[in-house]
Amino acid sequence: MVLIEGFIIGLGMIIFIGPVFFLLLNSSLLNGIKAGVMVALGIIVSDIICVFLCVYGLTSFIISSQNQFWLGVLSSVILLFMGFFYLFKQVNLSPVPSRSINNLSGFFIKGFSINFFNPFVFVVWVSVFNYGKSKYLLNSQLIWFLTAVLLGILVTDLFKVILSKKLKKYLTDKRLFFIFRGTGLVLIAFSIRVLWYILYV
Repeated sequence: MVLIEGFIIGLGMIIFIGPVFFLLLNSSLLNGIKAGVMVALGIIVSDIICVFLCVYGLTSFIISSQNQFWLGVLSSVILLFMGFFYLFKQVNLSPVPSRSINNLSGFFIKGFSINFFNPFVFVVWVSVFNYGKSKYLLNSQLIWFLTAVLLGILVTDLFKVILSKKLKKYLTDKRLFFIFRGTGLVLIAFSIRVLWYILYV
């Protein structure tokens, strides 16, 4: 029951359409399934670190107003940079070679940084951790619960990668143009939202 509930909660994270969602789809569409998988791995590693911070009692450090402020500023800058990158990116259906270790590690870093430095991610994980801790009194049960949540998130991210591969055959230069511009505007909007959150909430 512990594993099932955690896995379902992890799958339920698919409803959160955040900046990593658009990064994941764009990376998979343009650079192939390996690039998408590396972004997904970057996301899940950052989530694992969040879980460790929660387990080892560092939630107060994470959600302190000062640390949330600087995390938010950094997240806003990263999202703004990525937004302008996609806003002005040239349309080119030919994928950039992504088989080298350096290129693949770049996708990992993008997924990790955009997810890890997003203050909303910490808020979600603190909520999930507190829920699990209140329901499962044994540490072993809590660990299994959090592991199942992480597994559910990884499955949803890999599903998005596979889905984007299926959609790739429908791409044209015109559609790609709107995908780039739309992604850029969405990331810039998320950047403004994060900045507004840390300044006025």
